[in-house]
Amino acid sequence: MCSKIKTIAKVKSGELSLCTNCNHYHLMFNNIFFEFSRKELKQFRDYVFNINLEYWESNYPCPVIKKNIPIPSLQKNLILIFNRKEIEELKKLLSFKSYHKFQEIELDDIDYTLILN
Repeated sequence: MCSKIKTIAKVKSGELSLCTNCNHYHLMFNNIFFEFSRKELKQFRDYVFNINLEYWESNYPCPVIKKNIPIPSLQKNLILIFNRKEIEELKKLLSFKSYHKFQEIELDDIDYTLILN
């Protein structure tokens, strides 16, 4: 386990950090954990920033699970799926400009169904 972790970026659903001992990047997003070298992080970042969201949302709508934007992995039987909001948040995280020690939340950040009785 890495001992000298430096946080690079942080959003509501995850964070990107760097281990200064082994020079590996750790991307934690929702319930997914990635460990990247510098080259692998750049490739992943380029892939995420070049996803055509409109194409996936219009050609492959999935109302059952509300996630229809795939990111394939090197493992043939594993494809990660996201919705537009998650992809936008992942892009924000990978832009390296989103780390604030204290950050205000907006109403949209609260994932809660309010039921008035």
